[in-house]
Amino acid sequence: MTEKEELVVRIKDLTGWDVKPQRFKIVTDTSQWMDIIRGDIIRIGGKDFLVKGNMSETRFGIDDQPKYWVFNTIDMETKKEKILKMVFHEEFTAHIGILKIRCYRSPEKEAEVLALVRGNPRFMQGIAHYDDMNNAVRAIDFIRGITMFNYIYTINKPHEQFFYEDLPDILRKLYDSFLGIQLLHENKLCHGDIRNDHIIIERSTGEYKWIDFDLKQDVSDFDTWSMGNILSYTVGKGIKTFGQIIKGNDFSDEVKNSLEPSDSSAFHNYRVMNISKLYPYIPPKLSKILQHFTINPKEYYSGIEEFCDQYWDMLETEFSN
Repeated sequence: MTEKEELVVRIKDLTGWDVKPQRFKIVTDTSQWMDIIRGDIIRIGGKDFLVKGNMSETRFGIDDQPKYWVFNTIDMETKKEKILKMVFHEEFTAHIGILKIRCYRSPEKEAEVLALVRGNPRFMQGIAHYDDMNNAVRAIDFIRGITMFNYIYTINKPHEQFFYEDLPDILRKLYDSFLGIQLLHENKLCHGDIRNDHIIIERSTGEYKWIDFDLKQDVSDFDTWSMGNILSYTVGKGIKTFGQIIKGNDFSDEVKNSLEPSDSSAFHNYRVMNISKLYPYIPPKLSKILQHFTINPKEYYSGIEEFCDQYWDMLETEFSN
């Protein structure tokens, strides 16, 4: 049997697919990843990965957005599902208040992070393999679970009940996640794309795991500011926008009239960051942390260590029971 004929038998054994040898490629140079399709085999790092399709992600209720440079594959040796991330260069500008921050994808940085956090349960696990053209292809272990974004959305309780029954445990688990980001910064690295859908709560363990580290900025503060978005989403039990509050019936006229432009998020000026105005039972230290991430804060964090120190003090004094 030829190599391809042997692979046909193996593919049939793994998936039940009936494929013809001439219908799939063995890819050792992933530079043209847009030509890789279902049924192809990516050969890197001495391993063969069978391509099942592209990965997708859902954000803010929008339909799944395909990530054409990210493939759902099977490790043909271990039979385990793996996510393969190709080299994809993208650049855009993010805004924090009046500041413009250059963001760009760096597969090499993600490879460094994966090496640093190997065995650390706070992070997705994987390894970088280099193809024939030295492209850093990251092979990532599949995590079965739910994103923080979706998890908060599924908690079907009034906010006050959620605040007292669920939030304390969530805040403590988030603290451990934030310490993970502090570890990166201590090693001159960053996450670069901190979002509430980039924490997956693993179904089997309940552990919070950071995913997707390939974005990079030339300033380390971007991670710290981004953690404010996760915290406000969590404490507010979802995104709270000025328009939603003013037009809706969930809040009194007194609350609506109390809102000011200075209560908005530095990242998204249509979102309320100073959510203690919406929920008066939010305690002062937690409220003060959130106010650091408003459009024109009275105080700034010097770095992630200061943020984590204040966060821990808040947990110990306001959520100790």
